[in-house]
Amino acid sequence: MDCLPHILALALHSQGGFNTVVPGAGIFCRHGAGDAWIAGAGAYANSERAVERRVSQYAFAGVQPWAIGPVRVGGMVGLVNGYSYNSGRTIPMAAAVLSWPLPTALRPLDAAHITLIPPVRGVTPAVAQLSFTLRF
Repeated sequence: MDCLPHILALALHSQGGFNTVVPGAGIFCRHGAGDAWIAGAGAYANSERAVERRVSQYAFAGVQPWAIGPVRVGGMVGLVNGYSYNSGRTIPMAAAVLSWPLPTALRPLDAAHITLIPPVRGVTPAVAQLSFTLRF
């Protein structure tokens, strides 16, 4: 199993009123044939606009069984907490995830990840989140 530091950076929302910068840190692991299985956990300053930003924790597991050139494509399921609309309780989440290796000249950045979270009608907008894994 290859586990790397995971840095969360940006979240773009399908509607306004949210923070774009969502700094966070965690771990991102790969395992199995072709490193297709993924798992991770961490925490980040979530995107809700508030006087005091909330910290959300997350954990996920998934698989990226397909490749389009160097880009790995798949999905994940997990848990997240810390959002005000449900008093911070832990809720399930699901997302598509795309990952691609970065040139070694950009080290310690190892790979970039785009996580595409669908909207929950009446609760949350769709979100595209950018994150990076690091290799030292």
